[in-house]
Amino acid sequence: MKKIRYIPYGYTMRNGQIVVDEAEAEVIRSIYDRYVSGDSLKTIAEQLTLKRVPYTEKTAVWDKARVARILQNAKYTGSDDYAPIVDDALYDQAVALKTARQRNTFEKNREGIDLLRTCTRCAACGAPMHRRVNSKLRIRESWECSNPHCGIRVRISDTHLLEIVVSLLNRLIENDALLAPKPPKSDLPNRANAISQEVMGRLQQGQVEDSYIIQRAKEYARLLYEDSDAGTALAVTLARKRASMMQPQTEFRPDYFMELIDHVTLGLGGAVRLITKTEAEIGVEDHDGNEDR
Repeated sequence: MKKIRYIPYGYTMRNGQIVVDEAEAEVIRSIYDRYVSGDSLKTIAEQLTLKRVPYTEKTAVWDKARVARILQNAKYTGSDDYAPIVDDALYDQAVALKTARQRNTFEKNREGIDLLRTCTRCAACGAPMHRRVNSKLRIRESWECSNPHCGIRVRISDTHLLEIVVSLLNRLIENDALLAPKPPKSDLPNRANAISQEVMGRLQQGQVEDSYIIQRAKEYARLLYEDSDAGTALAVTLARKRASMMQPQTEFRPDYFMELIDHVTLGLGGAVRLITKTEAEIGVEDHDGNEDR
């Protein structure tokens, strides 16, 4: 019989009556069992899709929203028109767990976003970016450059932004060589050579005061020290030591972030980049976010 999808998943029409579709009912029971056992909405949806479990006659693709609707549909406990598929205790357990997980995710997201608010800058001009929320839009959250002459606005959900930040932090932890910044272009050879030629020219012209030679030698030594990046090398060593004591995470860790990252930049194309305390950069240039000017 052709499936009428406005009837909840798990039921079908037979002889004018709404009855349980036993094959779909088994899927529903497995969803409840797996969810209360610890599987996430995403994991359940991915596994159902992988097994090509039909949702309708036209699709076997599942997503978190479809799984969530099943978990929050009280009809599955039975009513005047619908026979029970799961018992009240299992339904109540799943609903309570879903509410707890949502609250926990919200709290974790809020902590991470509160931290990012203090250190997110515009990739184009370097000005601080301000987070905005518009509940009328599908993606409610956006970040707007505070520089009125720039005006970049990146629309990206809190969850997606934190997922990217976590992914980039994990890359740093798994490959701490990324904490070393790219060496800047230096004109040291030209500047040092100019000092050397100047001193040699003075010596050839005649007697040169010791104070002059000492002064120029100090400047020459300063250039050598600056070019050696001794301070940066020490910072990189310390940062790599910290990273070696960390483990890749599935959720945002404020302590990891504050240990390694100076600030975050958001730019055109929704590019998210982390700028480390060692002045290295790591980023994902493109994602599903949308930007406006």
